[in-house]
Amino acid sequence: MAKEVLRYTKMTGDFSSVILFLANGVAVSTLSIFVDESGDFGESSLGYYVVSMVFHEQKQLLQKDLDVQQENLTYTDMGDHTVHSGAAIRGEAEYRNISLNVRKAVVDRLFSFVRSAPIYHETLFFKRKDVKDRLALEAAISRGLGGFLQELSTYFRCFDNVIIYYDNGQAELTRILNVVMNAYFLNVEFRNVAPSEYRLFQAADLYCTLELLRGKDEDNALTKSDLYFFESARKLRQQYLKKISKKRLPST
Repeated sequence: MAKEVLRYTKMTGDFSSVILFLANGVAVSTLSIFVDESGDFGESSLGYYVVSMVFHEQKQLLQKDLDVQQENLTYTDMGDHTVHSGAAIRGEAEYRNISLNVRKAVVDRLFSFVRSAPIYHETLFFKRKDVKDRLALEAAISRGLGGFLQELSTYFRCFDNVIIYYDNGQAELTRILNVVMNAYFLNVEFRNVAPSEYRLFQAADLYCTLELLRGKDEDNALTKSDLYFFESARKLRQQYLKKISKKRLPST
């Protein structure tokens, strides 16, 4: 049984140090996977369903990148807070009466963090017209996730432990994650998290939001609020979508 010898130190709502385990005197490697989604499992032929995953090898330190982002956030009128990227882009919820410049600053600070931090991402994207009912969507997500894990199996086999962080927002996705992840990993742990507790969960939310916008752009379906925030579809592609493509988990 692995023994935890160094716990994460909580800083600015994140676990930012290294977590090491010893098994028979040998260090054990751990991979964290933060999951967020956009869309729902209702019966629909409209819209999209998106699952984004952020991968962090726990041996990779995040403290420097976290400190920079926290400092950058303090320069906005919102201060250091839980970033909800979709709401910030659309000017909803806590961003309803916040100026465009401040909303852009908040999103850009988080965007800068995900680009510089030693993390990667992968997104599963589905058009609801292709998976119109609940069962078809569950099957498509399961196949997509399983296929991705199989494709990069050489990489994933490098880790002794895998920890899945999800807020259990949707029972269907929670069930899919439990079934598929346990089928592919020998030692997998699930943790129910709140977005305010982990900056990497907020990073997953940002990736999810941007990949949704990629799909809408490809379908020429960007809304007025999307275009108002990014100024144009071209700027969205060049300044955001092109850059996050370089942060995909590299195939082996």
